[in-house]
Amino acid sequence: MDKLIKQMEVIMKELERSISLMNVGESEQILQALYNTKRIFLAGSGRSGLAIRAFANRLLHLGKAVYIVGDITTPSIQAEDILFIGSGSGETAGLIVNAKKAKQSGAKVILNTTNSQSTLGKLADYMLLINVDNKETDTDLMESSIQPMGSAFEQLSLLLYDAIVLEWVATFNETYDDMKLRHANLE
Repeated sequence: MDKLIKQMEVIMKELERSISLMNVGESEQILQALYNTKRIFLAGSGRSGLAIRAFANRLLHLGKAVYIVGDITTPSIQAEDILFIGSGSGETAGLIVNAKKAKQSGAKVILNTTNSQSTLGKLADYMLLINVDNKETDTDLMESSIQPMGSAFEQLSLLLYDAIVLEWVATFNETYDDMKLRHANLE
């Protein structure tokens, strides 16, 4: 077990180093946009999609109407809505199609990515930039990860999404008791 603890410590140091390089300059505008919109649509593929689903769950607990793109109960996106995308590469074809459709509908696009110059980066109205390698890039501009493919991005995404939730609670006087009342009771 000591070997596993040592690996976890290495991962934590890597994540701490990457956090210090993150660009969340638009975080206040993003928080306000999420708070002020009625409906939030969320999209991501693979493990980034799993992270975005966890975020969707917390946004639901905060009282928002949230929809996962591709689920059968997801309605059409409208001008007053937000599409929040998690994509390390910013080049996932299906997510690009969704972002273009959202923009054509007049919705705003928020992107969490490692690649501000990507196709999705150019479509986004707001961006959260995590400076780590993703599965398609490995440049001197990014922090190199010892982990396979996009693991560091996915882990940092979960931390970032939880930080948004904590900031929401602090900024908008939400309580954990209120959130708990919105937790699923049919499980």
